[in-house]
Amino acid sequence: MLFFKEIEFKNLVLGFNDQLPFKRLIRNMWTGNVFGLLYRRSHLNLDGNPKIAYGSKRSAIKAAQKMTAKKGVYFSNYKCIYCDGYHLGKNRSAVKL
Repeated sequence: MLFFKEIEFKNLVLGFNDQLPFKRLIRNMWTGNVFGLLYRRSHLNLDGNPKIAYGSKRSAIKAAQKMTAKKGVYFSNYKCIYCDGYHLGKNRSAVKL
């Protein structure tokens, strides 16, 4: 479900900028991965609580690398459009390592 009222414009811009370069943005649009940013679930866990928010891209990258090593599946980070932080996630097509 979409909750556009809760999205701050600056975070929307930052979220789409995080998908750059342009070639990557187009690839993520083609696969449908970029549109997941618009759904409230990109900010919430399955239990409805907010996901862990990392204060910088750098800390989110480090956490994603640790999670990938721990779980054996590729995790990425993304700029949340609902809050000022970055979250971790895996795409539907997550590659098992």
